[in-house]
Amino acid sequence: MYTTICIICKQEFAIPYSDFRYKDIKYHRDVHHSCDKCSKLVQEECQKITGLTPEAIDFWDKILSARSR
Repeated sequence: MYTTICIICKQEFAIPYSDFRYKDIKYHRDVHHSCDKCSKLVQEECQKITGLTPEAIDFWDKILSARSR
């Protein structure tokens, strides 16, 4: 397990191997993430600002990845 500092609450937290953030932190130590306690709040705030739902973001990711091929 790797640990990092949350960019929002500034608390140290651990990243389990099964977490999607694990590789970023393992191979790119300068990549910053928010902890599980803060990440939901960040996602909600981003949704309020952009008006996008998680499903809409997934949809746009599929479109953009298809275009880049």
